[in-house]
Amino acid sequence: MSRLEFLKVAEDLLRRRGDVFANIKSGQSLNRFILNANLCTILFAAIYGATMGALPGGLQILYNVIKIPLLLLISLYVALPTYYVLDAFSGGDVSLRQTAAVLVSSFGIMSIVLLAFVPVNLFFILTTPGQGFSTYSFIVLLNVGIFTIAGAAGLTYQFSGMESIHTNTRWANAFILSLLVQIFVGTQMAWVLRPYFDSGPFIRPLQGNFYIALIKLLAKALGG
Repeated sequence: MSRLEFLKVAEDLLRRRGDVFANIKSGQSLNRFILNANLCTILFAAIYGATMGALPGGLQILYNVIKIPLLLLISLYVALPTYYVLDAFSGGDVSLRQTAAVLVSSFGIMSIVLLAFVPVNLFFILTTPGQGFSTYSFIVLLNVGIFTIAGAAGLTYQFSGMESIHTNTRWANAFILSLLVQIFVGTQMAWVLRPYFDSGPFIRPLQGNFYIALIKLLAKALGG
């Protein structure tokens, strides 16, 4: 396997979607594809994580290099059994490896979109003055927005992949339910792995959840 083969997989995901889905449907070199798509996700997510850690600096840069790939991969592989079992139960006709290949391709796309926003994120971190709450809340909400865009791109890609590899339409309802599981797992995993934008321990003790924290942050930011 070429050292840079995962970069070719990244280009295929971005520019040759039809070929990717055709190969997944035929079962061609799935193990190799899954490995390279995982490597693509890890590398690009780590680069984006480094920019997130640039706000507090120091060890948080290294921490986020580790935590953002963990966030994506744990979310992916926790949700994978749900996708496969519900798909099979509803009458879908794809294998576990095919399901995994579609999911990892969608997370690969998500990481590529995150990579595209690295200059934007870094620009605002470097040009937003001060270390107060206003700066902190702006950068947090900016990154939530970037992750939302990347997640939407990944989910759109994932839907197209599932539609391409199935030979019937009985998978759709199960896909929606599994998608909700994936979203809730991903957001809660993001909360578990905090902090990202301030100095502190690698992981903080659990308290509340992502949605409560986001609502409180928005209320405080809007209230001045």
